[in-house]
Amino acid sequence: MDSVAQKRQEFDNHVWNHSEDAFQQAFDVKDNLSPLELALLSKLIDGLGQSSDEFHEIITTELTREPFLLLPILQVVGLTRTKILTDLKAMGLPVSAKAEGLIGKQRTWNSAVLYLEVRLNKVLKPLINIEGSDRFQALQALNQATWPGWIRQERAKRQGHEAEGRIAQLLFNLGLQFSPREKATNPMCKDIQLNSVSFDLIAPDLENVGLCIKSTVQTSNIGQFGESKGALEVIEARKMLEECYPKKKMILMAMVDGIGFQTNTAGLHGILENATEFCQFKTLWKAAVLAAFVQNKKLELNLPDRSEHEVFLEKYGNSIQFTSESRIDLMLEAGEALIRQVD
Repeated sequence: MDSVAQKRQEFDNHVWNHSEDAFQQAFDVKDNLSPLELALLSKLIDGLGQSSDEFHEIITTELTREPFLLLPILQVVGLTRTKILTDLKAMGLPVSAKAEGLIGKQRTWNSAVLYLEVRLNKVLKPLINIEGSDRFQALQALNQATWPGWIRQERAKRQGHEAEGRIAQLLFNLGLQFSPREKATNPMCKDIQLNSVSFDLIAPDLENVGLCIKSTVQTSNIGQFGESKGALEVIEARKMLEECYPKKKMILMAMVDGIGFQTNTAGLHGILENATEFCQFKTLWKAAVLAAFVQNKKLELNLPDRSEHEVFLEKYGNSIQFTSESRIDLMLEAGEALIRQVD
């Protein structure tokens, strides 16, 4: 078995550069505010120079007509979809599931408008003496500056699901069985439960489990709780598999990647030590090999550098057939490798 030190070396050699990933880049730049959004924000800036009652009337009238416009307001003043809800709830007020649902809800909405007025005064009142295109340019700059904070939670949630989604899409395109099948088209669908333990994917299915996959991606320092969470989940999964399937050699694979793990040594080493195998975005092909292995299938693999993966390739060699350069036009990308199922 590879030592944790060897696994850590492999991890560091293949760590994901999320800054160049097309999926991640899609979060980095916000579309410009629309003319409708700019007009509303400009009207609110002017309203800040009027009485509180007049401001209340402006924002209530405008948002009752177009509730979705509450979202760009929350964004440009540095809030999030949930921040306003948790703050109002802390005041003892009933809140809705979504921020837009607050509009028109009597006492809660009155407090929400006062809450927004305070924030709008802090952020947008300096623009009250700026007019025309200069004001619009300033609002567009605010739009871009506040976007990373606005999208942060969604980015974190989606990047984790993106990893398991890419595995599911690869297995689907290779004709391999896995559950839940919906992951290939909807990475954010529910995980699958095996003996009350949650897994992102299993293969081939619940009736004949051979491979269990747990995925965690960290692209930033996520704090003390997050540091231990991934390792604890892998330990829990390993313990369950050993207790429930003592006679079956189950494979527990961790999809673990991201620069955040380089400052989370304990968490990373806990995952590497307790998972049977692991893969990263650059070594996604390993997940396909394991899925094929537990289904007695064979894959053709075009891997530029095999030296670092000799132990893995030998262990699961029954499911691997190395292919010539002439066949790569028929193959699927799987990180640093190309792969296809043997006919």
